[in-house]
Amino acid sequence: METIEDFDKWLAEYKPPTINYIAVFDPSTGKVISVGPDFAFPNEKNKVDIDKDIAQSIICAEIPIEKCMIDISSGSLEIAELKTLVKLDDVLHRIISTEFSNLETPDVYLTFNKKSKTLKIQLSEVFGGTKKFKKKHKARKFVWEGSTVMNFIVTDYNDPNLIYEMHDVKISDIVGKDVTLKNIDYDNFSVYTRRLFKNYVIEYK
Repeated sequence: METIEDFDKWLAEYKPPTINYIAVFDPSTGKVISVGPDFAFPNEKNKVDIDKDIAQSIICAEIPIEKCMIDISSGSLEIAELKTLVKLDDVLHRIISTEFSNLETPDVYLTFNKKSKTLKIQLSEVFGGTKKFKKKHKARKFVWEGSTVMNFIVTDYNDPNLIYEMHDVKISDIVGKDVTLKNIDYDNFSVYTRRLFKNYVIEYK
């Protein structure tokens, strides 16, 4: 017969089993169907291990499961959030200079190099871009839906009515890489856009 001492010893030495989380997905579309501990899906064939934090975010509805899919384009199976962008509004917004901005991690970062006459456009690493910041944020994996286009309008300083040139950049062009516009040869200019992201800045070098 077990004693209380035996139970106390067992309880002190007990280590709960490690829980591995998986995502069950539709093999034809890659969309995630279910997420949970691996023992809940013993007979599923189309499943992949996923990070515990991501799994719990999906289970708690912080990340909607209907917006998640398995991305195999990189050669490895990863959980990814399907991202669809629509304009926040249809108003032209001037992209503010870093000189007058206190944003630590803007979503879109432009860099004008006066010497080379180039304008580099980068997406924050949070969204899968190349722009890194001192303040680290955990990047989430995104799959960008469709061929969403960003518009950048180079104008006279603070005057969107006097347009020098216009450029269209696809989101897919600045995921994992950047885009550099050449021959931007103006002494004093502004860049306007219709916002797809919340925060944009431009650095003048």
